[in-house]
Amino acid sequence: MVAAAIVVVAAASSFALMMGGEPQRELVEGSVRHIPVTEEVAAPAAPTPTVPVSVLSDSHAYFAESWWRQTVVANAVEGASLGAFASQPGAVAATIASGLDEATAAAQNGYVLVQAGTNDLRAGRSPAQAAADIQSLWAGVRERGSTPIAVLVPPSAEVGAEVIELNRLLAGAARADGIAILDVYTPVADAGGGWQAGMSDDGTHANLAGASLQANEVIAQLPGILAGRLGQLAPVP
Repeated sequence: MVAAAIVVVAAASSFALMMGGEPQRELVEGSVRHIPVTEEVAAPAAPTPTVPVSVLSDSHAYFAESWWRQTVVANAVEGASLGAFASQPGAVAATIASGLDEATAAAQNGYVLVQAGTNDLRAGRSPAQAAADIQSLWAGVRERGSTPIAVLVPPSAEVGAEVIELNRLLAGAARADGIAILDVYTPVADAGGGWQAGMSDDGTHANLAGASLQANEVIAQLPGILAGRLGQLAPVP
């Protein structure tokens, strides 16, 4: 009987194979090969938009350790790309005006940081006269389609009281004119308008320690200025 049963089963299996089928097999868990699922690859993040930023200034932006070289030139400011480096050591505001075309052309309707006044005061110009000349630079930037940013005048061991008054006038005029202010004065100045101890070697320019403090302020302040007004052209007065 057992032999007959074996013959019947074998015959059934052979019949199934002949008919194109397969003998039934017990499914063993884990016997099916795992097919890996392809993970979705995230699309690369869109690049952060930047706006060209030029500088129109005297030697405070020019020297090797300057706040300008440590920030925009070094590509350390979020949202900013380098425009023109129109810095003229020893120049007064009226002379700095010769760089307006260069600064605004490179800014491409972006921003121009305007810093002047130290040499004007040292040459005998009053704070009011220097402020008027600097406001002319702001107007020149706007007339050429870019947006000025008013950079306050750094401290001075020689004309500290005049620097305080000039910065007061510039800050008031900038606010009245809708111009953003970049303050590189406060973090390094003493109560009399001179440099804090250890911030300058010659009484006129920042040393590395002073310029680094100024640069930190620029890195903290400038992105907010650019983000708040990105893409907006200043109206021509």
